This record gives sequence, structure tokens and C-alpha cells, in this order.
Amino acid sequence: MQKCSICGQNYEGYGNNAQPVNDGRCCDKCNATIVVPRRMQDHIIMKGEKY
Repeated sequence: MQKCSICGQNYEGYGNNAQPVNDGRCCDKCNATIVVPRRMQDHIIMKGEKY
């Protein structure tokens, strides 16, 4: 069992990279609802700054 670095809940398995939210590992739920949307938001912001 691992502990999600975002929500604090226990999860089984390898987990997911929680960057850019934090430096730890996170559960699948937090990855899908917090981490991936944040990565997409950061990408859109960075893409906008290039133009």
C-alpha cells in the first residue's frame, strides 16, 4: 500500500507521478482529476507565451 501525496488516501500499485502538483506519487483518481488537468493547463499557458 502506498499513500497518495495529494489526497492522503491509500492506494495499491505503482501510482502516478504527481508533478507538477507536488514531488510525490498519487493515486489514479487524483491523477485523472487534478494532475492531468493541471498539466494541460500548464501546456496551454506555455504555448500561449511562445506567440
